[in-house]
Amino acid sequence: MANGSDRSESLYFLPEMLFELWENHRTGSLQINQNGGEKTFCLVKGELSAINKYFPEKEFFDWLIETGKIQPPLRLNHNLLGAEKASSVLAILIEQGFIQPDEAFKVMADFLETKLSDFFVLPDWPATFTEENFTTEDIVFSGLPAPVIILKGLKKVSRIEAYRRWLPSDQALLFRLVPAYVSRLGLSQTEIYVWNLLQTPRTFSWLLENSWLGPAETRKTVLILTCLRLLDFNRQESGYSEVSQPEGLDLEKSLALFNEKANLIQRYITKQLGPVAFNLLEKSYREIQDSLDPVFLNLEIKPDGSFEPRAMLRISLNNLEPRQKKTLLRGFDEILAAEMLLVKKTLGNQHEENLIKLLSRSGEIT
Repeated sequence: MANGSDRSESLYFLPEMLFELWENHRTGSLQINQNGGEKTFCLVKGELSAINKYFPEKEFFDWLIETGKIQPPLRLNHNLLGAEKASSVLAILIEQGFIQPDEAFKVMADFLETKLSDFFVLPDWPATFTEENFTTEDIVFSGLPAPVIILKGLKKVSRIEAYRRWLPSDQALLFRLVPAYVSRLGLSQTEIYVWNLLQTPRTFSWLLENSWLGPAETRKTVLILTCLRLLDFNRQESGYSEVSQPEGLDLEKSLALFNEKANLIQRYITKQLGPVAFNLLEKSYREIQDSLDPVFLNLEIKPDGSFEPRAMLRISLNNLEPRQKKTLLRGFDEILAAEMLLVKKTLGNQHEENLIKLLSRSGEIT
């Protein structure tokens, strides 16, 4: 039964909420407010399911006609449907020969998937999830995984600018994740292409500049990969965050955050390799220093993995021009990307994944 204390409201993007419900194997009803009304979708262990008492039969029948999946004669109208002694609209359609039994459940699944993914096209739908147990008799069918619905639904998005708050800022560092379920998602070549470009952590601006898909399609693909937890980045530096704007940025705080990340990476590598870790980190920094802005000649790496600006740079840190601030932030990200590449090359993919999770738990990638 539903329990009012087990309600949770979405404070973020609906596809992200749906993914989290799937990841946590939640069972219950998802209510989405639509222009004063409410649409209900049911989940069984996180998978979209048809539950007999919640299934919108009239809407389903209308949808079948609108989409041309059935073309019933005029006599099969809503009055007849109401008069027929049958357990469901589906039973009548099968009985009358308008749909084959073998395809009936697939058509129902297509209907639920389409109706839920329609809400992805606009970002701001308030949604509430209520825990509820369903008996076996309640369940008409189950088994539509949320990641597949998210993948298909977000492909319909055409106005990607409406989703700016869920996208990384240009200078945010993107981390590729490789969860066990990735092989079951059925990613298209588009998603695989962008995902593979990020085998080494890169900034969003780098990705937009180097992707052959063009900026709009690359942004949409990043949105999809993020909702599927195949990419991660610092949400505090998202497109709507005021601190992501170079003009108003406190570089002292940015340097402190950068050093927290660098120190955590150093401690992780040292735990695996011992004292040689610092030499490897210093070498990775020196190897990319020539490609960085000359301002980084005034930034020295310390034994704890953090970076110390020389006196001249520290004095002028918050008096830099916006362009120089942006250059400094980009350099911070490139240094971290080089260190993560070092982890991958030296310790392997699994350690890279472990380190990303540690950064996430410490609040540095949220």
